[in-house]
Amino acid sequence: MYPLKDRNLVLLLDPRGVILNGGTDVIERHFLYSQSLKKISMPNYLSFLVLSASNESEMNTYSKGGLLISNISKPTFNSFVFAIKAFRYLKLQKIHPRLLIAGDPWESYWSAYILNKLLGLALPIQVQVHGDISDLNWRKLSYKNRVRFFLAKKSLRNADSIRCVSRMQKFSLSKVFALKGNCISVIPVPILTNFSVSSLLRRPRTIGFIGRIHEDRGIWNFVKLVKNLNKLDTAFKLLIAGDGPARDKFIHQLEKVIPKNRIKYLGQISQGKLQSFWKSIGVLVSMAPVESYGRVLRESLLAGVPVWATASSGVVDLLDSAEPGTVKVLDLEKNESDLHKDFESLLRVKVGPKFRDKFMKENNSYSDKLAKSWIDTIENFKK
Repeated sequence: MYPLKDRNLVLLLDPRGVILNGGTDVIERHFLYSQSLKKISMPNYLSFLVLSASNESEMNTYSKGGLLISNISKPTFNSFVFAIKAFRYLKLQKIHPRLLIAGDPWESYWSAYILNKLLGLALPIQVQVHGDISDLNWRKLSYKNRVRFFLAKKSLRNADSIRCVSRMQKFSLSKVFALKGNCISVIPVPILTNFSVSSLLRRPRTIGFIGRIHEDRGIWNFVKLVKNLNKLDTAFKLLIAGDGPARDKFIHQLEKVIPKNRIKYLGQISQGKLQSFWKSIGVLVSMAPVESYGRVLRESLLAGVPVWATASSGVVDLLDSAEPGTVKVLDLEKNESDLHKDFESLLRVKVGPKFRDKFMKENNSYSDKLAKSWIDTIENFKK
């Protein structure tokens, strides 16, 4: 049963189950959104409902304060099927959405579009864009991305508002998809920052790789980097945290390059557990060819660990705000000697408090900004 009496709410559709399967960190972040929505929508209190998906039968619902996350389906790419299930749920619970939020410009958007038709309403739709989908490199990663790019052309132009996560991403979206800038809000994903800062005088000779282990994250270039560095340095170690479809092959390839005893694989761990490992990392490496924001990169700097990352819009954005020397662009075209010099310079650099202090202030405002964008979308909507 829904926890609130009025049942007027903002509804987020998540047919692929990104939220329910994202772990406690993702769920906690959406609870923060619900608290901001409650505060900003007063006295006409709007609650927050997420209709998500999961293969785990025990993951039925999550209820806390003004947030309800309900599992109504197995993860699906079929927008029509998910919209039907969402429609039945809303009718059964007698829920009246004021705004539909699409967690992506493809499956989620078309679920919202079809749900609007089934309800016989004209509810406003906000589309959230987290990836740098306007980057040509993103389209080149897979055939699926190329299809999604063309789907996004239609959905983004029909959206009543768009939420993206960086200034560079907004500029690129406006240019590539021919969108009006005033319909796009730049609101990064807030980061849970309740962890201590590394204050080690001598940083460990350990390279950290954190995130999804997938071919589109540049994992084979990471193997190449490790191989090149190992020609001049046999003392550094690796700390790998994450999971994904290429995990076994990735770890196997690394073990062919350096001995197993220099690789520590943590598997998929929560952000909370990861905090205790930052002190074990000397440099965080990201080989992702496309990065719109770089949440883990920012977490790294917050923890006092410098970043070495391939060029992307998210990295360029970070370079503008980070302290000099704490972020380096990783160029695999460099020879082994120059790569090793970059690695050594990052091990010696001190990540000061300037970035952290500025980021913490901005980060604390992101939930409120997102909730306000929802209210603004509702109020500015013209049927």
